[in-house]
Amino acid sequence: HYEPHLRRMRTQYQRRRGLMIDWVTRYFPAGTRCSRPQGGFMLWVELPEGFDTLKLNRLLLDQGVQIAVGSIFSASGKYRNCLRMNYAAKPTPQIEDAVRKVGMAASKLLADSV
Repeated sequence: HYEPHLRRMRTQYQRRRGLMIDWVTRYFPAGTRCSRPQGGFMLWVELPEGFDTLKLNRLLLDQGVQIAVGSIFSASGKYRNCLRMNYAAKPTPQIEDAVRKVGMAASKLLADSV
């Protein structure tokens, strides 16, 4: 039963990864790059150089959304323009809405910085 289970789960997670990448492409500002991980359940999302995901996280708190800012994955504080997104959960309208909120807030911060 284990091998058929693994095949089913791989297919589900690949679909979920694809859907999350689609949402990032749809809702995030132009120029955002997104990893296609070979393993695990996390997307690495890279916003334009100089973008500050700590500011983005603060802006999102009022909307009830929190992100994993890239700098927490670096001992030297690199990756301030990056964030990590988990796609393991079953996609729901609430998750899509949260991704949309992150993308809209990122677009707003980018527009305000120009």
